[in-house]
Amino acid sequence: MKKTILLALMAVVATTAVTAQETEQRGDRRAPDPEKRIEHQVKRLDKKLKLTDEQKQQLKEFYGEFDKTQMARMEQVRLQEKKDRDALDGKINSILTDEQKAKYAEMKEQDKEMWKEGRKGFGRGEGPGRGHDPGRGHGPGRGHGGHGGHGGMGGFDSDMTE
Repeated sequence: MKKTILLALMAVVATTAVTAQETEQRGDRRAPDPEKRIEHQVKRLDKKLKLTDEQKQQLKEFYGEFDKTQMARMEQVRLQEKKDRDALDGKINSILTDEQKAKYAEMKEQDKEMWKEGRKGFGRGEGPGRGHDPGRGHGPGRGHGGHGGHGGMGGFDSDMTE
C-alpha cells in the first residue's frame, strides 16, 4: 500500500514537471518557426515531385491550415491534461496527512527544480533517471527515455527501497 501511494505521488510529480517544462520550451524545441517548417516540407516534396509554383503555393496554404488545427487540438489536450493532473493531485492530497502533504509539496518543488536544471542537456533516453540505480537493470544515464527524454524520477528512486 505504501509503495502504491508513493508510486502515485511520483507519477503526479513527474507528469506535472514534464508538462510544465514542455509547455515552457515547446516553442523553441518542438515547433521551430512554422513558416520555416512549412517551407522545408514544400521543398522536400518539390524535390521529389517537381511541383509547379501554383502547387507549392497551395501546399503552403494546406500546411498552414493543418498547423492551425493541430496547434488548437494540442492546446485542448494540454488543458485537459492539466485539469486531470490537478484532479489527481487533489485526490492524492485528500488522503495524505498534513505532514505528508508538506513533504509531497516539497517533492513536487524539488522535481520542478530538477527539471529546470536537468533538462537543459537531456535528449531522449538520457539523464539521471532510473538508469543510475544499478538495481533497476538499466545502464548508467539511460533512464527510460520516452517523452521529452526524462529518465524517471531521479532522486526519488532511493525512496522506493522500502
